[in-house]
Amino acid sequence: MSIETSTNGVDLQEHTDAEAVLRHAFDGQALDPDIARRVHDRAARITEEIRRKYGVIDDGTFHDLLYDEEP
Repeated sequence: MSIETSTNGVDLQEHTDAEAVLRHAFDGQALDPDIARRVHDRAARITEEIRRKYGVIDDGTFHDLLYDEEP
């Protein structure tokens, strides 16, 4: 399966899924089960990548990672 990307490198499937999730969240439109599955699968992969890189993160460490750069 090939992944289509726009000229700026954004995965078009992810972009389309994100738009559908936003319509679901803000307009109450039904969310296609295939979109929900893809979004859930991507979230699980990202979560696993973070766990591999940082281990299980406690709340304090998570907060520090979010705000480690000075504004």
